[in-house]
Amino acid sequence: MHRNLMTVYNDFKTNPDVMFVSHTIDFKYDKPHVLKKYAQKLGVDGPKWQFLYGTKDSVYTLAEKNYLVAVGEDSTAKDGYIHQGYLVLIDKDRRIRGAYDGTKEDQVEQLRKDIPVLLAEYKK
Repeated sequence: MHRNLMTVYNDFKTNPDVMFVSHTIDFKYDKPHVLKKYAQKLGVDGPKWQFLYGTKDSVYTLAEKNYLVAVGEDSTAKDGYIHQGYLVLIDKDRRIRGAYDGTKEDQVEQLRKDIPVLLAEYKK
């Protein structure tokens, strides 16, 4: 998912009106120093893409109530978690404008097309 999002990040990393935020769901392992190393491994530097950490309750509630995506612990899942790998496009007024399966290249490509449309709305 993050590798696919890198294509979008690279397209918009110099645009001051676009921000990227990732929330870890692995609250036991993904401490801030781990997330920083992961960002560096991806080639992300600076504040344009934030990798955020929080308590299980805060992150899961945010995912389910604000982003409307499912997340949870599942001992039968490969990594111990089940979650939707969605990329959510949110406008400046905190409204969801699109949701894209970040594991599918065609949906990531659609996100790349939808961002300029959203940006153009704010320039009117």
